Amino acid sequence: MTTPKRTMRTMSGLIAACLLLLLVQNACAQEIPTQFRSDIERLLKMTGAEALGLQMGAAVSNQMVDSLLKQEPDVPPKAVEAVKDEIRLVFAEEMPKLMMEIVPIYARHFTHEEIKGLIAFYSTPLGKKSIAAMPAVMQECMQAGQAWGERISPVLAPRLESRLKQEGYGDK
Repeated sequence: MTTPKRTMRTMSGLIAACLLLLLVQNACAQEIPTQFRSDIERLLKMTGAEALGLQMGAAVSNQMVDSLLKQEPDVPPKAVEAVKDEIRLVFAEEMPKLMMEIVPIYARHFTHEEIKGLIAFYSTPLGKKSIAAMPAVMQECMQAGQAWGERISPVLAPRLESRLKQEGYGDK
């Protein structure tokens, strides 16, 4: 027969074991050697990852606002600019946190030697050119993607409607 005291000790032991397991998992997940972390941060700075993130965020927010304006054309231009400005400010304030979250992702996908190789590449003339060209390339790719989406929309909409009807989700 178990006593309340024994049950409490067992529960305390289980809780302690769970906490220890969580701490060990957390420590293992975040343990990146200092020099490796430093090199990843250097690579991110070299490649302008933060600026690209801000550029992509601005493009996405512009698309969201444009979509909103199509649905609600009476939104005053001053309100639209205020929304875009606030989105830019929040992205700029929060981007360093995102960059810190990106470091472990790079550490999972690249070895320290590979990161050093990327740093070496981005130090070459071709690497520097690719860094300089990337914002324009990304902008043009996003524009191409948006135009492509608009072009396929007339094909996609009726097919989705037809498929949903086939699946029993359309008007009956």
